[in-house]
Amino acid sequence: MNTYRVDRNDSKSNVPCGMNSILYIGDSLRQAERVFNNAEAGINSWNQANANYGVTLSTWDSGRNDYVVKRFKGF
Repeated sequence: MNTYRVDRNDSKSNVPCGMNSILYIGDSLRQAERVFNNAEAGINSWNQANANYGVTLSTWDSGRNDYVVKRFKGF
């Protein structure tokens, strides 16, 4: 399972279920943070301007069997 995920997101608490939103998915926290820090808010999953979208960094929680948002920006 990939440990970290960075997404363009219209929710600061839920992880998107689609693939279009993913900016990074993998096991490197350093790379996930780099992508998160460099990602611009206000752009939707299809790279179109949308002020309702921010960026989230999530980690895998094996107890919940799901990703959990740990950081967000642009909301």
